[in-house]
Amino acid sequence: MTQTIGQLPRCNPPRAKRNVDALIGASLLFVFASFPRLFILAFWIFGSELGDAYGSWIIPAVGFLVAPWTTLLYAWMWAISSDAVTGWEWIVVAVGVLLDLAFLVMVRRLMR
Repeated sequence: MTQTIGQLPRCNPPRAKRNVDALIGASLLFVFASFPRLFILAFWIFGSELGDAYGSWIIPAVGFLVAPWTTLLYAWMWAISSDAVTGWEWIVVAVGVLLDLAFLVMVRRLMR
């Protein structure tokens, strides 16, 4: 590469940096996705909160796959109240819905 006076070399962005960023993003996404699922499994195995909060095993199983934050926070709010989710507890469940939507947005961005 020849240079003349006053000419700067071209800056080509390294490709390895983009692969590292994608790997870090995928790792954080995996942690974000596995955290509520581990708690749901713990609720299911060691406690009766999921059985009490939901009528059958189908809804928590689908929630485990599709909306784990909402499923986890609903069961948690059910467990700390008197067998119902009422009042301010719905705000916590709504935060779970927002976390699930944020997860889906992150997955979509990572897949591009």
